[in-house]
Amino acid sequence: MGTPFISHLEPSRLDGYDRTRPYDQQPGHVPKTFSDAMQVREAVFVREQGVPLTNEHDPDDARSCHWVMYASVNSTTEPEERDPRSGQVTKPRKSETRTLPIGTLRVVPFPHPPHPPPGSRYVDNVLVDYESDDDGEKKKEDGHGTATSSGTARPRARTLTSVDEERQASALPFGADRPTTYHDGKEPYVKLGRMAVIPEFRGHHIAGQLWRAAKKWLEDNPTFFNPSVTEMGMDQLKVGTAADIPKWNGLVCCHAQESVVKLYERWGFKVDEGMGRWYEEGIPHVGMFLRLHIKERTPKV
Repeated sequence: MGTPFISHLEPSRLDGYDRTRPYDQQPGHVPKTFSDAMQVREAVFVREQGVPLTNEHDPDDARSCHWVMYASVNSTTEPEERDPRSGQVTKPRKSETRTLPIGTLRVVPFPHPPHPPPGSRYVDNVLVDYESDDDGEKKKEDGHGTATSSGTARPRARTLTSVDEERQASALPFGADRPTTYHDGKEPYVKLGRMAVIPEFRGHHIAGQLWRAAKKWLEDNPTFFNPSVTEMGMDQLKVGTAADIPKWNGLVCCHAQESVVKLYERWGFKVDEGMGRWYEEGIPHVGMFLRLHIKERTPKV
């Protein structure tokens, strides 16, 4: 593996992205860095972990920042040939070096949907319950809504409660959430996610290098995600005074797969016991938080 390098993509135009097609069958205006991020995500989440392709790309991708790590990889295109009698090389080996995306992560700005209820299940980012079969019996299913016994288990969107509706209609970010161990339910936070490294390059601290790059960018650009009054206006922000405009103060959340909790802990994240445990695409997750020490910032107006 050659010396790796990291590319950073700020929020980008992704309209027209067809979530039913793989990364290499998308419109030409899709930024290459995002296409490369999806190449890694499809290799890890779709082919390795079994997440449906249609569920991998979501609306947060366009408003997020993405980091992608690349490596220069040398591969043989034509093998060496030798004379079977003399052993002399009759045709030298030919090879080529290509740049390969090997890891990615994204940072999603606020606002965010409510914290997942403990024990809940999400399919395609939608909190779901399951319809019963014709006999009225709820069958066992995997995380994608597929029945594992006779009958049918079909995921359906959970009906929003009055509390959910009030939160989504209130000021940014989505009103008050339920307090947890490390979140008061009100403070704006950014969410680290979609961290993936292709199998052949694991064990080389790729994820850590990606997180350090994202962390440094967040520390250097603490006002980047703060809403602008000039661009949006007070009415759209649904706030009464400038003091009510949400501002990021270094809080980072991660919805971590349980299998990689120890990795995030090495980076300083702490498991939020108050958030509980839930399932995304059939995979158990827990919430984790970290606070970065950010520099003084000039408000965005």
